[in-house]
Amino acid sequence: MHRILLVEDDPTIAEIIQFYLAKNQEYHVQWVKNAQEALSAANEQVGAILLDIRLPGMDGMEICAQLRRRLYCPIIFISCLDDEETIVKALRLGGDDYLVKPFKCPVLLARIEANLRRMQRSNPRVEDMLYSGELALNTNTHTVQKGNDRVYLSPTEFQILYFLMRNKGIVLELEEIYYFIWQRPSYGDVRTVCVHVSNLRKKIEEDPLKPKYIKTVRKIGYMFND
Repeated sequence: MHRILLVEDDPTIAEIIQFYLAKNQEYHVQWVKNAQEALSAANEQVGAILLDIRLPGMDGMEICAQLRRRLYCPIIFISCLDDEETIVKALRLGGDDYLVKPFKCPVLLARIEANLRRMQRSNPRVEDMLYSGELALNTNTHTVQKGNDRVYLSPTEFQILYFLMRNKGIVLELEEIYYFIWQRPSYGDVRTVCVHVSNLRKKIEEDPLKPKYIKTVRKIGYMFND
């Protein structure tokens, strides 16, 4: 059974999500209403986090930033805010997905399932290690080392880096990367990939503006340079 942590201050929305997910015996939803409860309840047993942005006290953006420092599980934002700036910021702070309210419960369930599948797909063999320069990617522990330092990545960032490193020297189209991560077509909206790649560069490159590892191939996508 997957434990889903729902951080939502609107009791009506929370009850609808709890009721719908409870019909599927694979999920147990724990509902909390604010940042203090969320930070206390979030631990390694959480399978995924559904996180609102407009919360009393600390908002969802800051909660996400704090949780991402210690948890690897998918964080899915659920918010009525649908402007591009907010969505980009949420993803850059470590969110893995973003769903705009109002949404249909089957769509929410599909997003949860897709993110959990991605996590399971990244559970590889113990011996699977990828190396490039100072980078060492361990697909068993979901960790990345840069020299002697640990690099903290979100699940989505880890998956993109894994896909790029596994195909080093090959130009990967944006749509190809999107489909590998989310297992669905982008329908032309591949900006999410660009946001996550930008985050990755800030974490693994000495100079994100002059990347050594992740090269941009104009109008096509990206290539990992060994």
